[in-house]
Order: sequence, then C-alpha cells, then structure tokens
Amino acid sequence: MTEIVITQPRRFGKSAFPLFAYAWTAGWSASRTNGGHLRFSKPGRPFIFTSSTPSDRRAYLNALAMLRRADRQELEVQHG
Repeated sequence: MTEIVITQPRRFGKSAFPLFAYAWTAGWSASRTNGGHLRFSKPGRPFIFTSSTPSDRRAYLNALAMLRRADRQELEVQHG
C-alpha cells in the first residue's frame, strides 16, 4: 500500500476535500489498497475503507461519518 499525497485534487473530486481535510487534521493516514480503494488508518482505531471513485454521491460523506464515529468511539472507551 502506498501513502496518498494529494497532488492532483481533481482525481478525487470536490466532494473528497472534506474527507481528506478531516482525516489529516484528526491524525488519520490514507493509503490506497491493491484493489484501488482508500484505506484510512489511525493507531487504536479500526480501519476505514471507501472507494476512490465512488458511484454514489454520498460515499465520501459516509466515509467522513465513519471516521468521526471511530474517533468518538475511542474517546468513549477511554473515559468509560
């Protein structure tokens, strides 16, 4: 898997910007799987996978929601 460096933002489309912005600021790292999907990873959190070229317009928003839920879940476990 290779680390993703966004040099050509058009490849992912405008709807991917909030996803990558949140992932970067929250400490997630993005990589591409052998099958071409995006894999987000962060120590102590589950992996989050999404398509790099989704056919559903809400796919990136759903992935963003999964990242946020994973971050919230970890915080709840630490305090609980």
